Amino acid sequence: MSAIARPRSWRRIVLHCIIASTGLGLGLVSWYIATPTATRIHETVPGQRLTITATPDIDISLDADSMVTITNTLPPRIELLRGNAYFDVKGNESGKLQIKVGTAYIRDIGTRFSVSMHTNGGTVAVASGQVEIQVEAGKYLVGAHERADFSNTNVIGQRVIAEADVAPWRLGR
Repeated sequence: MSAIARPRSWRRIVLHCIIASTGLGLGLVSWYIATPTATRIHETVPGQRLTITATPDIDISLDADSMVTITNTLPPRIELLRGNAYFDVKGNESGKLQIKVGTAYIRDIGTRFSVSMHTNGGTVAVASGQVEIQVEAGKYLVGAHERADFSNTNVIGQRVIAEADVAPWRLGR
């Protein structure tokens, strides 16, 4: 028995080539567009202080025995894991920066502020501008020369402070 050869249809071949090239093209485009997210960890030991440039417009000063993670995304995603950090935000980055502390999120609306992490929450002190603290109970604004203590669920207290008390460890106090 001989097999009868069926002539291949050009339409079928062209259709398969179009499907294959579309899949290959989409794969290449997704590879070029999607850059992997990298996370940098910065840590200080007791007695050491460090200043990091997260982006050209964001400087972060770490107190002794502190740890922070920073992603390579724009704006960077920052998480304070331990200790104290002072943020100096300049230029176009103001209003875009968000810092995670425990389960709370702190969004920069101003330009200079410090964040301290404690066992069940933290403290935010603002030198200039404003920050927004987002906790389970809602959002709270903290203005210039104010300090707010927060837990993972709500803001506990808010009071007026002197600028020197925003990050006293930076001044060597």
